[in-house]
Amino acid sequence: MARQNTEDYAGNYRIKNTPSRLVRHNEITWKKIEVVINTKGGRASFDELCFASKDHQHGSKTANYPYQFVTYCIRSGVIV
Repeated sequence: MARQNTEDYAGNYRIKNTPSRLVRHNEITWKKIEVVINTKGGRASFDELCFASKDHQHGSKTANYPYQFVTYCIRSGVIV
């Protein structure tokens, strides 16, 4: 996967939906994202979400970049 331009994602995000289907490794990271957003008054910055996702597992190994799951959630409309 090519690195994304993370500047395109700068800003604060809130939860719009809960993902309808999460595999175990995504569920763990999703719970971390929920905690960050909820403790920040319902909105959290892209950087805060990436920090919460830094140990995200992609299958059996750690994802190459901490923002991969966060940008996936943004692109799929789960966090806006």
